[in-house]
Amino acid sequence: MKIKLWLILALATGPAILSGCVPVAIGAGAAVIADEAIEQDQGGDGLF
Repeated sequence: MKIKLWLILALATGPAILSGCVPVAIGAGAAVIADEAIEQDQGGDGLF
């Protein structure tokens, strides 16, 4: 019975939690890509 309750709670709260994390993950990915592009273009350490 407890496993079913946890599964229902996870499915109910999962989308709300993930929707908050997606912009952060996209922003971090964009920063890594930009840093790699600067390193490739100019050499050195890039942006960070």
